[in-house]
Amino acid sequence: MAKHWTATAVTWFARTAAAAVLASAALTPAHAQVHAAPLKALSLTGLDLTTGSDPHTTPPPAEYEQVGIGGALTGTDRVALPGSEDPGCAARASHLPLLRVRTWFCWNPGAQGDKRDLLHSPWVPQGLATSGEAQLGGLPVGGDHRALIASWAWLNSPDPDAPDYRTNSVVLSVVDLDERRYRDVLPVWVDGQGRLRRVYGHGGGLAWYGPYLFMTSSSNWNGYAGPDSTRPTIRVFDTRRIYRKRDGGGGDYRYVIPEVRHYVTPILFDYVSLDRRSSGGATLVAGTYKRSGGTSASLAGTKLVRYRFQPPPDGDYRLATAPVQAWASTVPADPADAISDVQGVQADGDRLYLDMSAGSHPGPDPGRRFATVDVDGAASTWTINAHTRWAHRPEDLSLWYATGELWGLTEGEEERVVFSVGVADIPAPA
Repeated sequence: MAKHWTATAVTWFARTAAAAVLASAALTPAHAQVHAAPLKALSLTGLDLTTGSDPHTTPPPAEYEQVGIGGALTGTDRVALPGSEDPGCAARASHLPLLRVRTWFCWNPGAQGDKRDLLHSPWVPQGLATSGEAQLGGLPVGGDHRALIASWAWLNSPDPDAPDYRTNSVVLSVVDLDERRYRDVLPVWVDGQGRLRRVYGHGGGLAWYGPYLFMTSSSNWNGYAGPDSTRPTIRVFDTRRIYRKRDGGGGDYRYVIPEVRHYVTPILFDYVSLDRRSSGGATLVAGTYKRSGGTSASLAGTKLVRYRFQPPPDGDYRLATAPVQAWASTVPADPADAISDVQGVQADGDRLYLDMSAGSHPGPDPGRRFATVDVDGAASTWTINAHTRWAHRPEDLSLWYATGELWGLTEGEEERVVFSVGVADIPAPA
């Protein structure tokens, strides 16, 4: 369907964009110094995917009706999201990138978490995908409003005195960007008896291709059974197959999206992105989280792996199991160039965008780490431009192709914002 802009949507986007430009225009950095990238090509041996034993194509029970992404993006019961016009949200502007921000908003107060009571505010935002990566036209398959999907991980530790974010439940927030409202959709799998089961595991990263949503997931299901629940995976969901309980009940299971396929991964991937401009066709690029410590050697070891879609790839979820490209970070000559503690990657052909948590960084603002890495040509020519002007405590990344915007979000309690930055406004290697 054609895109329909409402006066409210146009006014909001104009207001937030103008406010962000005025607030950050003086902060746009000069072109930073470009260095040799601390990255090397990684052997592809041992990095094959394994296709899971499902798909779980059995539909949910009869008390559910299929509504798709369009149904998830409609309804008066969705939650409104505050923007810069809201004083509480405006107070969080300091957590945005110190670059020119095009669009931004906050999660509602109930989803912001509480710094003083972490055990009772367990949901933490992690992954991010946009309809601008899913479809070049910007609208999701089956929907007529621009959309964003975020994954949230829940502290599901059996010991409240020893929180462990590795044993997680997952929920997906489906956001209507035009009306700035959202609802939660539960990722599930359908067992052999046709019953819905919650998907566990840390949903650290999302990618969206056509109607299909890809989510990286850990093996930490806290003892709950599930398809390959003891192994790290990339799980696949079909946004056309979102279901709603007919009677309006169901609690967490009111809106569900069943898994349709999963891939067992050779290593634990913490984030993933869709690259539409990679040589030979669209690919997924997934990476690991490697925490840095007090030694220079700890700044190395992050792995990034590229997998191609099987032909014909457009709109399908099938991945070729053999990787086509892989990299590993090395010890940098300058610690400020370290590729470590990576929270999100966005691949755009031979250019990689990486945002990182603080880690061992010598700069004054390590919670805003970001790097642009060019990996075209010989490894000896690869370059990196690193800075600390990104958002504070960032998570996943998503590229909106038609507008040239890189979208991101932050995870800190009471600091949670969602935003977009023009790729042209990000310092890049020369």
